[in-house]
Amino acid sequence: MLCVSFSSTDYVGHSYGPRSIEIEDVYLRLDLDLQELFKALDAQVGAGQYVLFLTADHGAAEVPAYLKEQKIPAGLVDENEVEKQLKSYLFKEYGDSLVLNSSNQQIFLNRKLITEKKLDLASIQKNAAAFILEMDGIAETYAAEEIKVNSYTNNSFKALLQNGYNFKRSGDVLFRFNVAYFDAYMQKGTTHGAEFSYDTHVPLLFMGWGIKPGSTVESINITDIAPTICSLLNIPFPNGCTGKPIKGVLDK
Repeated sequence: MLCVSFSSTDYVGHSYGPRSIEIEDVYLRLDLDLQELFKALDAQVGAGQYVLFLTADHGAAEVPAYLKEQKIPAGLVDENEVEKQLKSYLFKEYGDSLVLNSSNQQIFLNRKLITEKKLDLASIQKNAAAFILEMDGIAETYAAEEIKVNSYTNNSFKALLQNGYNFKRSGDVLFRFNVAYFDAYMQKGTTHGAEFSYDTHVPLLFMGWGIKPGSTVESINITDIAPTICSLLNIPFPNGCTGKPIKGVLDK
């Protein structure tokens, strides 16, 4: 099995955005790189004797400045300012800021200090989430306890957030931005990290041995690729596999 990452599209996309002439140019060059790869595989393995899949790990938001020119709501949120205001609020409420860190739209509370002060963690999470929700550019907030005890439907925004939640490593309060908003550390260009379709809808192509021509509009997850390849090879799924084989790819 050979896995290749073509990362130049990521760097150029971040710097210039999905509608830029620069990203158009780098994709034209990527086509030539793929052509070279396919020719090498045909020569070394044999045409039609290998399976190839091509996808992306994420999409990207439009550049906020471009959207504003089109009179579409967009902007930046300063996560450092979110942390600063939250610390001030918690200090007034509890006599201490209680915040260790904020990153990736998550607030990490000082649980050791909360325990020492004999404060209620779930209550602090809930109050912090409610406070952040009132800030500009924030669409929704969630206390970690809410993510832990509830089960959300597939493909909902909450379900996507829950899928990425780690009980030991994730934050105490999670928040998400409005559509076309992201962290202000990106003063130009664009980024990713949202649950909206511009970020989560990416291409997925299969070709080669045993793959019939076709297409589908069904929802497919990136985690479905591994079990699909395993099914084609007639080998067990990986231990941590959570996806399911893609039926259309396996149809003979």
